[in-house]
Amino acid sequence: MVALFVVATIIVFLVADYFVQRAAKRKAALSPVPTLAQKPRFIIPKGYFFGKGHTWVELLPDGSTRVGLDDFVQKILGPVGEIALVSSGEYVKRGDKLFLVRQEGKEMAFRAPVSGRVIAFNEELKHSPEAVRREPYRAGWIAMIEPTDIATEIKQLSIGNDAALWLRDEIKRFRNFITEQVRALAPVGSPSLAGVTLMDGGIPVNDVMEHSPQEIWRNFENDFLASDKKAKTDF
Repeated sequence: MVALFVVATIIVFLVADYFVQRAAKRKAALSPVPTLAQKPRFIIPKGYFFGKGHTWVELLPDGSTRVGLDDFVQKILGPVGEIALVSSGEYVKRGDKLFLVRQEGKEMAFRAPVSGRVIAFNEELKHSPEAVRREPYRAGWIAMIEPTDIATEIKQLSIGNDAALWLRDEIKRFRNFITEQVRALAPVGSPSLAGVTLMDGGIPVNDVMEHSPQEIWRNFENDFLASDKKAKTDF
């Protein structure tokens, strides 16, 4: 009996230690890694792959993938009013339009980072689209895709430090983009663009695109979100 009690005690401790370690790893996976940006920080979780069109891909144990909006874009866009899939239950190629983000009469299309069949949409977003802002890499996931060529297409995505370096360049590019857009559309300081500003040092503030007109949204989509479309013929 004593031997059985000792064995049982050891098993309990091992099980407890397993769940403690698992929780610690889960927490670490969601902690920010350096993005080479100063304030505000943009989160790039470990183990997530990033497309050039500012979507992320999470590989799931069953072979499917979960797709969402990266932290950089959700921060600069501001509050999301609605998210809608372009094609539910259909096959999409990498670079096809996958979902739309809408905000007060404006909308922006995001493209599929991988090819495959769209098997699910995060129904919670119909009632709580703000989940994309609250937890962009967890509760705020947008679609699930059953990939058809993940072994090839994963090479077109970036992860870890490579993703951080890419995001650094995107931040610099965005700084130039928004400055040029504001100058072109409101050279005298139009009230409608009063909210489109940058912090000292060129780092975009949260919600910087919220008060910009549809034209800037469309130009941003063409300049920053169509990269995956061009990459469809890379292989």
